Amino acid sequence: MVVAKIGLEIHGYLRMDHTNKKLFCDCDISSADSKPNTNICPICTGQPGNKPQLPNEEAVRKIVACGLMLGCKINYDLLFQRKHYNYPDLPNGYQKTMSGAYGVPVGQNGKFLGIRINEVHLEEDPARYDPVTGKVDYNRCGYPLIEIVTEPDFTSAEQVKEWIKNLMTALGYINAIDGEAGIKSDVNVSIEPNFVRAEIKNVNSVKSIVQAIQYEIDRQQDETPKIMETRAWVDDKGVTKLMRTKETMSEYMFIPEPDLPVVGIDDDFIKAIEEGLPEKPEIKIKKFLELGIPEVDAQILASEVDLAHLFEKIAKHVDPVLAAKWLRRELKRVLHYNDKTLAELKLDEKHMIELLQLIEQKKITDTTAQRLLERLIREPFSPKQYVKEQNLEAVSGEDELKKYCKEAIKENQKAAEDYKKGEEKALNFLCGYVMRKTKGKADPKTVRELMLSLLK
Repeated sequence: MVVAKIGLEIHGYLRMDHTNKKLFCDCDISSADSKPNTNICPICTGQPGNKPQLPNEEAVRKIVACGLMLGCKINYDLLFQRKHYNYPDLPNGYQKTMSGAYGVPVGQNGKFLGIRINEVHLEEDPARYDPVTGKVDYNRCGYPLIEIVTEPDFTSAEQVKEWIKNLMTALGYINAIDGEAGIKSDVNVSIEPNFVRAEIKNVNSVKSIVQAIQYEIDRQQDETPKIMETRAWVDDKGVTKLMRTKETMSEYMFIPEPDLPVVGIDDDFIKAIEEGLPEKPEIKIKKFLELGIPEVDAQILASEVDLAHLFEKIAKHVDPVLAAKWLRRELKRVLHYNDKTLAELKLDEKHMIELLQLIEQKKITDTTAQRLLERLIREPFSPKQYVKEQNLEAVSGEDELKKYCKEAIKENQKAAEDYKKGEEKALNFLCGYVMRKTKGKADPKTVRELMLSLLK
């Protein structure tokens, strides 16, 4: 088995839910389908004589929250630098970033799910350059970006895949990253015995990150690297190709940004953000498992903060295992079918508690409960009151159900004889007869058991 060291530099767009502004100007953050160069100003297009505004406070708060969620030590004096490189997507000829030779990242020395976090910092996004046409779209220039740099603690592509999935879940708890915009990553890969690193630049999806890592491990086994390289991932061919030998920080000519003061934060600022953070997903999973929830259900419930919170409220009033089953399977199914999220739905947990209590007390069948849940997605109502008004209570008394079963056998004697001759479909027909007679209000499992006892 090959021993590999893998590190990530993950980039994602911060969500600016309150301001909807870029990092250093008042331009709106545009949607993906906006016409090119329609959300721009002299600042984000680097016009002569225009200086950046102070950084968007919401972006600073979000990046601090991300650092805290990843267990980082937060620095008090945050310094932006100019990272110089010559490419058409940089209107100023440099990128404003908190990384670099003299940089002070927002967070350092963290750990998330066993992987050390070297740093978490904030920077601006460049423009979008099309090398085929030579055209540049400055709409996204100045978007606030998060960069998360790990130590080379990963040992396999599959481990990276699971870790990124959990990372996105954790940062989703604080609504920090724009999941629809996706992430991209630079990936560092080296293998034994000499561990000479290759950096694969700008890999644009989790699937491609996994493929790039595995390809690079295989390539380095065949071509033992002698010097550090920077390589590009060719997505349509599934290969990496050499771009250049590995550059150093000095080649970017980092200097402190003279047009921006140091961003000073203090203990009170950090404490206020820390107190507003939710429990981390791994803590919720552990708590759910302690309630007796199956591991798969616990992981799915913890994958969305709104779903986790709803479960916690419901589990105080309903058997946790039953609640987990219905939220993880039926609620998710209905939401998916209606193309809705739980946040959009604003479901009243009192109605969900009523519904699950009716199931728990066997006052309605699962089929009836599914229909009621489908209606709850469309409109709020009291399931308890509705069941009573519509006479939907389950037929659960054994004597009453046995009467229906005897009636089914009497009126369908041929089906009863066929079952005794070994035809299983005949039993399903007889049970279906009872379900129709009770208008679906009988418990199918109980009906089947009673029917079997009568047909002996």
